[in-house]
Amino acid sequence: MDYNYLIKHTETYENYKELLVKVNEILDKLENDREDFDKLVEYYYSDQFQKDYDDSNEGKIDSSINQGILTEDAIYDLMGDDYYLALRFLNLANKMIQHQ
Repeated sequence: MDYNYLIKHTETYENYKELLVKVNEILDKLENDREDFDKLVEYYYSDQFQKDYDDSNEGKIDSSINQGILTEDAIYDLMGDDYYLALRFLNLANKMIQHQ
């Protein structure tokens, strides 16, 4: 009998095992940084953000300070990316659980 398929299955096993380790490391970082992200979202909806946004547009903030988050869309777009990633996680988790 030809057992060459074991080569492919072993390769799949090794690759997937390594991938799971990497994904878990990234998920750990995502979970650890979540509190800071939540604070950023809270800031985005605050009066302080609006004041900083206006001050940035009026040139009141020193140009040496990075003001990239003070655009209308930077934080909002990141929130959207976060939302769609969460949906992707849910979809993948559902597929993974259903295959068990």
